[in-house]
Amino acid sequence: MFGRQPKDNKPAENTEIPDIMFPSESEIEDAAQEDTELSKIQVNFQPQSELDNPEVVNVVEKISGIVSPYFIVVVGLVLYEDNFWLGLLLITVGILSLLKISWGDITGFFREIKDVFSSDN
Repeated sequence: MFGRQPKDNKPAENTEIPDIMFPSESEIEDAAQEDTELSKIQVNFQPQSELDNPEVVNVVEKISGIVSPYFIVVVGLVLYEDNFWLGLLLITVGILSLLKISWGDITGFFREIKDVFSSDN
């Protein structure tokens, strides 16, 4: 009652594959010719949105420059409880980024401290 139904091992009645599945060579050549004609037309076309793209890119860069340090700090605060060192690293990087302190500024600061303690007086 709930078992599988027996499979029919009868071969398919129609073994011919319709021409729709495999187009003739002339149809393939026509399609290739239409593709090359379309590609020639599309090469010369430039949408208006690509011409205005530098302004949009500048605005997005400014917004991401403002938002990304805050995002880094927030992610660091979330990870701080689970992984102390990773959270502390992200918080430090985010704060340094907010204060616009570069790696060159940090190395220069350490060089000045080194020069103070290693004076020849």
